[in-house]
Amino acid sequence: MAKKMKMKKIISLWFLLMALTTVLKAQSTPVLLLAYDDFSGNGTGLTYWKNGKTIPLTDGKATAGACAITVSGNDEYVAGYEYNPAGEPVATYWKNGKAVRLTDGKTYGKAIGISVSGSDVHVIGNNGRLATYWKNGAPTSMGEDTKLYAITVAGNDVYMAGSQVNEAGEYVATYWKNGKAVSLTEGKKSAEAQAIAVSGNDVYVSGFAINDAGKEVAMYWKNNQPVILPDGCGAKAIAIAGNDVYVAGFDRNAAGTNIAVCWKNGKADLLTDGKEGAGVNAITVLGVDVYVAGYLNGIATYWKNGKAVSLNNDMPGRITGLVAK
Repeated sequence: MAKKMKMKKIISLWFLLMALTTVLKAQSTPVLLLAYDDFSGNGTGLTYWKNGKTIPLTDGKATAGACAITVSGNDEYVAGYEYNPAGEPVATYWKNGKAVRLTDGKTYGKAIGISVSGSDVHVIGNNGRLATYWKNGAPTSMGEDTKLYAITVAGNDVYMAGSQVNEAGEYVATYWKNGKAVSLTEGKKSAEAQAIAVSGNDVYVSGFAINDAGKEVAMYWKNNQPVILPDGCGAKAIAIAGNDVYVAGFDRNAAGTNIAVCWKNGKADLLTDGKEGAGVNAITVLGVDVYVAGYLNGIATYWKNGKAVSLNNDMPGRITGLVAK
């Protein structure tokens, strides 16, 4: 009798251990979502990628593109555009595959960035010549001489990154907090802010500025103070994890080939060797893993901890947005 009871306890403990192992494995397996442009010409329509599975957004009858992706709870959002029968791109975002049109199709429109907070959907892009911010579909014009590249929401505050043209015709790197512009450069030479992240009370913006020698210099700003990044021409994405600052961008070698670069606290890690052209558009950090996404030699590619992974069997294209959770 005692042996049977002991055996039952052993079996029960074994099943408990197996169940716990399954739960821990599920928790440790990240969900990776990617927005991308497919240049293969297969005509299968716009899709996005979720852990190896392609999820359709359009039927392929019209040209469409994806510029950004985000997740809020169980809802998945992709921002981009789809051409209408008149040949105009219509700024669009998709929520769980359902399209929401932001422009009327009478003129050029694109949705470039998206951020979701609670029930509010915040989008940036273009409506004709006007840089535009939409909140729940309601547009706010940011002007003709403005470029918008990135948006994020922190608490009740909405932050956007981009540039404005000054009277001298130079681009001034700028971010906006709740619609109020903050200039990051003086405007003597052109500069652009291309990504933004907020951590606590700190605002981080990445981009580039042209120096006195006429060379593009990768950099980021922390609370408006510039930090120059070594070995770089541009900084297109930024992420904050604890006290660490991660930036993704590129350098350019003597042959004019772009090299994908990831910086951690200002230290450069070259993701490519410069033999083939490369570019990056997004970065995120999940635990100890760093994901960077873009393209390598014309192939849609992401890097996990520096190791390149091509998308969809070496699909020609580029990854434009990335979420890991």
